[in-house]
Amino acid sequence: MVTVRFDMSALNGAFEGMEKQVRFATSLAINRTALVVKEVLKAEMQSVFDRPTPWTMNSLQMTPSTKQQLEAKVWFKDLSAWRKSNQSLITGHYLEPQVYGGSRPFKGYEYLLQTNPHVSRSLPRGWFAVPGPAARKDSYGNMSRGQIIQILSAMRAFSERGFIMNRRDKGMGGRSRNNLQFMVIQPGRGSKLKPGVWLRGPNHSVNQVLSFVPSVTYKQRFDFFGIAQRVVDREMTKQFDRAMQDAVATAW
Repeated sequence: MVTVRFDMSALNGAFEGMEKQVRFATSLAINRTALVVKEVLKAEMQSVFDRPTPWTMNSLQMTPSTKQQLEAKVWFKDLSAWRKSNQSLITGHYLEPQVYGGSRPFKGYEYLLQTNPHVSRSLPRGWFAVPGPAARKDSYGNMSRGQIIQILSAMRAFSERGFIMNRRDKGMGGRSRNNLQFMVIQPGRGSKLKPGVWLRGPNHSVNQVLSFVPSVTYKQRFDFFGIAQRVVDREMTKQFDRAMQDAVATAW
């Protein structure tokens, strides 16, 4: 999180008798600077990420300064309400590994594959499931949500109620209406196939749609804090000068 502040202790003496105007101008300058920070970071996201989704491009928020609290904050939106309404098990913000580097949180379907007894915990605890060579991708390069749901439904990786709701899309034994069958290959089982979820087609072809891997590590790609600091250094004094002119003009 980036916090934009301004030390106004040296200004009160220079603008004696105009403390209200100084506080107003400081708050206004902080907010204007924070908005510039947000827009510059958003532009950087467009450059750094490959085909970012509208959801990603709309992930930043600015918490404004007030005359009582002279600081503004720029960070990713709080996803608590979204997680609750979507019954998501992801913790933290999914873009944080791009800022800090390191591993990412487990996705909802990974948690299901690790814990759901209907599929005998297909994915080992602590492992990740990443798109395989045969995974379907959407226009943003992400694995198709429809294919993920198809896999989970065929493998009974939902709750029993969810399984019944999706049962019309497949037959028993993991076969869908178009006669596709998913197979799970777990690590250490001596198979010639790599760990993951494989799709067996009508012509007996076998293609990997999910790959099971013990770790997922991201390098820092999004220089969030460095970019924000450079914008603050460039903008804050300039924005205060303009805000102070506005405050003085409206004081008379």
